[in-house]
Amino acid sequence: MSNAVITAWSAVSPYGTGSAPLADGLRTRTAAPRSEAPEEWTARPDATARLVPGFDVREALGRAGTRGMDRLTGLTAVTVRELLAARGAEQDDSLGTGVVLGTAAGSVQGFMEFTRASLEGARPIDVPPSKAPNMAMNRAASASAIRHALKGPNSTVAAGRLSGLVALDHARRLLADGRATRVLAGSAEEYSASRAHLTHAAHGDDVVLGEGCVMVLLEPADRADGRPLAELLAVHHRVAPTGDFTAALTAAVETALTAAGVRADEVWAALPGNAPGAAGEQEVRLHEALFGAEVRERVATTALLGETAAATGAFQLAALLSEPGEPGRIALVTTTDPDGYVGCAVLRLLTDGTPPAAGNAPTAGGAPAAGDVPTTGNVSAAPTTAEEIDAR
Repeated sequence: MSNAVITAWSAVSPYGTGSAPLADGLRTRTAAPRSEAPEEWTARPDATARLVPGFDVREALGRAGTRGMDRLTGLTAVTVRELLAARGAEQDDSLGTGVVLGTAAGSVQGFMEFTRASLEGARPIDVPPSKAPNMAMNRAASASAIRHALKGPNSTVAAGRLSGLVALDHARRLLADGRATRVLAGSAEEYSASRAHLTHAAHGDDVVLGEGCVMVLLEPADRADGRPLAELLAVHHRVAPTGDFTAALTAAVETALTAAGVRADEVWAALPGNAPGAAGEQEVRLHEALFGAEVRERVATTALLGETAAATGAFQLAALLSEPGEPGRIALVTTTDPDGYVGCAVLRLLTDGTPPAAGNAPTAGGAPAAGDVPTTGNVSAAPTTAEEIDAR
């Protein structure tokens, strides 16, 4: 089976819209700016959050088809638009381009607003029709595909903070089964009063919430149109039902490294997900046991973005793709969720960290030139063509 490769990516983040602002912020280790949480979203006048600056759904997407659209869907649709712009216009084929989006539970704020309208109305059915689609968990993925005429499989996965990695795994399976020509995969999280209330009740008022969306374009290595930015070597996820995150994550990492065919001492960078509470604490201790400080600190932490919940795994991928370095580096991302999910992904980075420019084909995304790939540590020279990757 051919491995999948990432050939483009984009984001909407607290640094701004597009991959460049996010890459610049992470490269310089600059925390995303805090802003006052909108008054209508919180009862705390001193609350702050790391919000996408100035984001308004109707201003970002126009008025057509956006009446009642929740913030999560807006963030996702804009990210898909930016990714397709970076990819360049192309004709969809018979299999089509799929979309796999990871989310915690859709738009919690959308659920709350619709339910409240039903309870406060003269009759239970007296609800705003424009907000009815927000009750569906797959609202963001399906609306984004319809808006951008993507005709391939459309899936939504929900696995808490692990959602980004689970979406990546699901997209890889769709490609391996021949269900799509290419897949846009990633995860999204919105800031809202409802999410702030739930998060602070669970983890305390000191948690600063972030929001945003990251989507990557995944293609089969042997049929990719552009030059790859990263090769997805393995994804593995498990559940720690007893709260022993260390044991479950250790097993997941060992399984993923074995599947990828690399050893722990070949890992150039290891990036944890920094979950709040015991899940994150055990994850960090495992990284300290497995990897030296240099390996753990090579890539910017996604904590700079605030607590991004379901978008965490996708932002970790963006951090890897943004970090400057020689192509051929092996990278590991791990993520844990307080509800018990643990997982990881192993990638071979084929980019030098330059973010793809909007409107350019993926060949202009910073991928190395053929014959210009050095050896990194014990890792052999990285393949630079689809044929070489497939041969691995």
